[in-house]
Amino acid sequence: MKLFPELSIRTQLLFLAILLTLPALVIITYSGLKERNADIEQAAIESEKLAENIAAAQENITKEALQFGKLIAGLPDVKKRRPIEVQNILSNICKDNPQYLSIAITDRFGKAWASAFPITQPFSLSDRRYFKNAQYSLRFSSGEFALSKTTQKPTLTMGYPLIAEDGDFDGVIALSFDLNRLKPILNRSRLPEDTDYIVADHAGVIISRGKDDNRLVGSRLRPETLKYMEDIRGGSTYHYVRSDGDKRVTTFRKLWLTWEEKPYMYVRAGVSFDKVVAKSNRNLAYNVALLMPFVIVSFGLAFYIGKRSIADKVSLLESASRNLSEGKLHGKVGDLVKDGELGRLGHAFDDMALQLKVREEAISEHAMSLEKEIIVRIKTEEALSVKQLQLEELNSFLEERVNATVNDLREKDKILVNQSRLAAMGEMINNIAHQWRQPLNNIGLTVQNIEYDYKNGKTDRDTLSKDITSVMNIIKYMSGTIDDFRNFFRIDKEKTSFSLNKTINKAIGFTKSSLQAHNIVTDVVFEDDVIVDGYENEYAQVLLNIINNAKDAILEQKINNPCISFKLTKENGRSILRIRDNGGGIHPTILPKIFDPYFSTKDNRQGTGIGLYMSKMIIEQNMGGELTAYNVEEGAEFCIVV
Repeated sequence: MKLFPELSIRTQLLFLAILLTLPALVIITYSGLKERNADIEQAAIESEKLAENIAAAQENITKEALQFGKLIAGLPDVKKRRPIEVQNILSNICKDNPQYLSIAITDRFGKAWASAFPITQPFSLSDRRYFKNAQYSLRFSSGEFALSKTTQKPTLTMGYPLIAEDGDFDGVIALSFDLNRLKPILNRSRLPEDTDYIVADHAGVIISRGKDDNRLVGSRLRPETLKYMEDIRGGSTYHYVRSDGDKRVTTFRKLWLTWEEKPYMYVRAGVSFDKVVAKSNRNLAYNVALLMPFVIVSFGLAFYIGKRSIADKVSLLESASRNLSEGKLHGKVGDLVKDGELGRLGHAFDDMALQLKVREEAISEHAMSLEKEIIVRIKTEEALSVKQLQLEELNSFLEERVNATVNDLREKDKILVNQSRLAAMGEMINNIAHQWRQPLNNIGLTVQNIEYDYKNGKTDRDTLSKDITSVMNIIKYMSGTIDDFRNFFRIDKEKTSFSLNKTINKAIGFTKSSLQAHNIVTDVVFEDDVIVDGYENEYAQVLLNIINNAKDAILEQKINNPCISFKLTKENGRSILRIRDNGGGIHPTILPKIFDPYFSTKDNRQGTGIGLYMSKMIIEQNMGGELTAYNVEEGAEFCIVV
């Protein structure tokens, strides 16, 4: 989109003409919209008045019905149930009070025994809402839309309960309203022709309308409309779209008996939105049409003035500028464009042409000096190119050295892993030796017993069988020990879920004989069975490294009552294993270095310095956990978090 200064002069003048007429157009539009809003506000006020008047009239009728119910209930003929006398009374009441469509009286079972109209066929009102509510509450109760049993016209009926002398329910006085008596209120309102109202019962069933008597009577309001009216206390004014698409300014009011939970009637009055704003829309269109001739004249004047006074002269200046761009510096523009600002601009063009001629000569001289400077720069760039080639060769050499160094480091890492496993295997062989020492002694004793019994003639089949069985059991135990250690050194290829409790017990079992040989006690505390995902054999290898280091520290310090404790807990979804010994702890200067590769406090024959380094790599890199160490009272503690 172009900016305003980039537009042609004619277009800019047209914009100015629009800007000059725009305030008048804005004022006319604002006034029209203001008048339109005022009409809408007035329509809302009128619809509120209509709804209030209809609601007030119906409330008066309801209050009168309550009084009539009390009056009729107290009549002696009603108490003695004299149908003929009561029918005459009810008929006269309906004649004198046309707001009642019908009045009927029932017994306690709902059967009508008296009515304002002759009862040609027996009928029951026990299924009516007002009968059930009056029977239950013994109070004046509201009904719902129904066709009158006597007149067959749509009505809303109120029920006044009859109470026997013993206080029990004895029947209902049903007073049915003629809601058409509300229509004169609409006729007196002097609102637009299509103003209308509807009266609906508690369930949203339409009972009566101000116009079109039979249309929609008996049908229900839309569920969202009824829900809106139920949720708002008292009433409200809002914009409503009818099913035929007509937008209306609508007001509704609720009517209810104070002792009932739900309203017994909704009164809704509305005025067509289009009818309300029709007059203001016509006035707005008229005022805009009145302004249009002035807008057209303004556009014509702007176009004419722009062409004769500005555009034609600008065309001459444009032609002169084109000549200047082509190097034709001898033309005169000031003589062609005379008078005014554009004339002065023409003379300025002439001056500019003269200055350009002078500068052109200066530029020619400067170009020659630049040519010499370029030659010098080319030679410099050639020298830089040679240096660049040398630098690339050096980078290539360094890259080869770096790759070779990286490969060496990877090989060293592999050697570290192998050394760690060999060191662990050495520890395991030592543990196997401890595990097998006692079984081998037992086998030797059994063989000596067999030889002794043979020499003394005490050998029989049963004794020999028992000795052979004992030796075989010991051999099976030793074979199982080999299988356990072989499985321990099998490399885990995939992560699995395993029990830390079982893995810890297995690691302690591997070292049990070695620890017992040095009177080292193990103390194990488990809260629950803790399951983690990872590499079980590698985790067990970490435990063996820590246990062996703790054993070495205890033996080196010659601790009395040596002990290694294991405490396994689970916090925030992660396992925490604390391994503590009483071997005197780690010297503070050594503690930060214990996880470094090849760092060991032992001599070369006892340690390689890679056990704890590999343990930290297994826990933190392979299993995404954390391995830390710190001094505690009497010793050191290692914490494994996975």
